[in-house]
Amino acid sequence: MHHPNWDLPGESNLSVCLAATADWRLADSLDMLTRIGCGRFGLLSATMESQGWATSITAIRASGLRPEFIAGGCRAMHDGDGWGRVLSSLTRAVDAAVEIGAPTVCFTSGGSGALSWEEAADAAVVRFGPIVEYARARGVDLALENTMSIRSAMSFTHSVADTANLAGRLGVGLMVDLCSAWQERALMRTVADNLDSIRVVQIGDRHVEATSVPNRRVPGEGSIPLARMVSEVRSLGYAGPIDLELLGPAIDEEGPERALARGWRWMQTHVHSSHM
Repeated sequence: MHHPNWDLPGESNLSVCLAATADWRLADSLDMLTRIGCGRFGLLSATMESQGWATSITAIRASGLRPEFIAGGCRAMHDGDGWGRVLSSLTRAVDAAVEIGAPTVCFTSGGSGALSWEEAADAAVVRFGPIVEYARARGVDLALENTMSIRSAMSFTHSVADTANLAGRLGVGLMVDLCSAWQERALMRTVADNLDSIRVVQIGDRHVEATSVPNRRVPGEGSIPLARMVSEVRSLGYAGPIDLELLGPAIDEEGPERALARGWRWMQTHVHSSHM
């Protein structure tokens, strides 16, 4: 199935993450993307796992849409248990990426527990070493994602600079979440210094008064200067996917389809696509 309108300049490397509809049947989420006019997407490995990897792969192939990434969280502490399941899930996500043609599998660092940052980083290099080699052998890019510090259960790399440091040690790429890092010192310098490693840039808005997560808003309706930031990222030469991730009470109240449709329209207006 081919949708020529999805290949127009300005839309060709913009995508929508299906986190907001993670509990929908995946085929229904993909139908929703078709309705709002979005041809590229990211999805959670947890969705594929809970609904069945084979069923999910079949639905994606039937949709005619293009997967940009599979996002796998990492809910385990580097001084604790649970790593067998985490690494098994990431391995299956890499296999699924090959099967659906997704170029990237994103992941978080895992929590540090009682370890220092440096100790947790050393542990991460050991923990993730086998999956890094496996993904490389299968031709799939891994990308380490930065998170807000409140997400410490799944990550100890909260700034893009720290995430880039660990990603470099691991030999993987980066997913840069601007919603989590918009106040970071020298952010654009860090982006410029790591341009070749960035696989996905993700956006979403939020109010500075918000003290809970997830609590995202449609771009342009929160406190983050997203239009300026994505323009700066593009001006630095980043030509890869820019992805919209929305989730939280405000999105649920409005309805994910309506919120994502409005966010998609914002992206088409404010996010200049690469013509490469």
